[in-house]
Amino acid sequence: MTISSNPGRAGLCSIAALALLASCTQPVGDSAEAAPVTPQASAYVPAAGDRQVYFGDLHLHTSFSLDAAAAKTETTPEDAYRFARGEPVSYLGRTHRRHVPLDFLAVTDHAEFLGNVRRAMNGEITLPGDQQEWQRLYSHQGGATMFELFGYAASGLFGESRPGLNDPALSRDTWLQTIAAAERYNEPGRFTTFVAFEYSPTFRANSAHLHRNVIFRGPDYPAMPFSALDSMDHRDLWAYAENHRARGVESLMIPHNANLSVGGAFPFTDPSSEPMSADYAARRARNEPLVEITQIKGTSETRPELSPQDEFADFELIGSEGDMDGNYVRPGLQRGMQIAEMLGVNPFEQGFVGATDYHSGISATEEDNYPGGLGMSDDQRNAAAILTELSPVIGSPLANLSASGLTGVWAESNTREAIFAAFQRRETFATSGPRIRVRLFAGWGEADGLAEGGDWAERAYRWGVPMGGTLAPRRADAGGPSFVVQAARDPRSGNLDRVQIVKLWREDGRSFERIYDVAWSPGRRRMPDGRLEPVGNTVDASRATYTNTIGAAELVGTWQDPDFDPGQQAIYYARVIEIPTPRWATYLSVAAGVPLSEGTPAWLQERAWTSPVYYRP
Repeated sequence: MTISSNPGRAGLCSIAALALLASCTQPVGDSAEAAPVTPQASAYVPAAGDRQVYFGDLHLHTSFSLDAAAAKTETTPEDAYRFARGEPVSYLGRTHRRHVPLDFLAVTDHAEFLGNVRRAMNGEITLPGDQQEWQRLYSHQGGATMFELFGYAASGLFGESRPGLNDPALSRDTWLQTIAAAERYNEPGRFTTFVAFEYSPTFRANSAHLHRNVIFRGPDYPAMPFSALDSMDHRDLWAYAENHRARGVESLMIPHNANLSVGGAFPFTDPSSEPMSADYAARRARNEPLVEITQIKGTSETRPELSPQDEFADFELIGSEGDMDGNYVRPGLQRGMQIAEMLGVNPFEQGFVGATDYHSGISATEEDNYPGGLGMSDDQRNAAAILTELSPVIGSPLANLSASGLTGVWAESNTREAIFAAFQRRETFATSGPRIRVRLFAGWGEADGLAEGGDWAERAYRWGVPMGGTLAPRRADAGGPSFVVQAARDPRSGNLDRVQIVKLWREDGRSFERIYDVAWSPGRRRMPDGRLEPVGNTVDASRATYTNTIGAAELVGTWQDPDFDPGQQAIYYARVIEIPTPRWATYLSVAAGVPLSEGTPAWLQERAWTSPVYYRP
């Protein structure tokens, strides 16, 4: 095993070396004999047209994370993998189990103080000069609250060292346990695990979150993760990844919570507040091919203030401050095109993923099966508090947080190699929780009839590019680009309302957007203002029920851009909207006999977003 000269910048751990190390550091909850093994790659690699859809979560925390431990979460990575595989797991004294297992999972515990707050909570380490205060907070003596406890533990997110908690030797032991758990539960062809961590710089001056999840392909990993204590500048994280990539350790980074970035998610400048350079833009595009568009702390697609013509813009939002265009994905994509006009490089050509960001180890995104995601504030034995109180971390009402989301990928097999390759080519989509299945292709010329027959996907790959792709310059006689989209509902969720194409483009130095309904459930017509008639609403909030008597189980549509200008940059993505169904808080309200607070939505229209297709003149 090779170790770099700076232990905070992490050398290389091979699987063989980790197997030896694991025998010295027994993983939490497992026997010492269960050493990790190198996974076997699938021998069969199907054609692109045979790609299947797989669903998973790329952002989940366990008690190894400082804030989850402070919130008295006790689950481990082993628990997280077992739950994702469909096994029962205990959380806050209750047993929970997914209705439908996931296909893949990345446990992304915070690199800052990795595992050490858990150790302090369990009395395994002494914090010099702070132990008495720590115990007061932990036991909630003297009126101490979770706010104080979280603030005490979270100093690492601000890049601030705290003696005892910032012990690299202990964190390294936790990192080895993290890797060992992922290797143990990885089962090629059935269930895929990704070794990962979250890099979490948070700025005290304005509370800006500029966090990234770092996902490794495997089977080799750095000797240590990279944290805000190593550097608050994400360019140093890129250097960490680039240095390891040069040695065969492949990874990618996924920014998240753009809505909490105070404008920093999609900036015009670099971290030094200097105008963005072409080199910075290229490194960002290379290291960060994906962006998280939805999760428990809100949806980051857009908002009504930014997209006033979008009737579906007001979806699962929480408070957001600062530069709104820099806080949301849709205007961020437009900003990327603007930067490309200046630098010749677009830093924000990204695909979409969804995730939970739960701090429970329980990746439950089913509205009728949601145990919460924030630790002790989720205790459903006190449903009244859940339905009326504020989140101790975010400040939004707990009942207004989302049971979201999931990532879908189109890949040849359920293996690390195939799924990671799908991440890299951006053939991904996000959902707000259901397993909505959606496919998008774009190409030149007519697409009518393409989505017919059992081999239609194979023909579509030959015809054009899938979601996440880039359209080559058009033929002179091709007209505007054409799109074919196919969407199918989650069998356990609501029917589909409609499928839309969202178009973003630049014209005369300005950014524009337009939304087109391209397929919808039958029996509806256009209203005088050009909008499609609403699908209706069958939700009975008093009983937390709905019926699939409206909407459609599957929608297929083709569309050709009628306003295409070959000289303008353009971006297109599909959005699939479900019929209204009850929110998780409504299910809890009915089960507990506690009314929803005023202002808490009783229902929602779940949705999916495909990665964009990009066009450059």
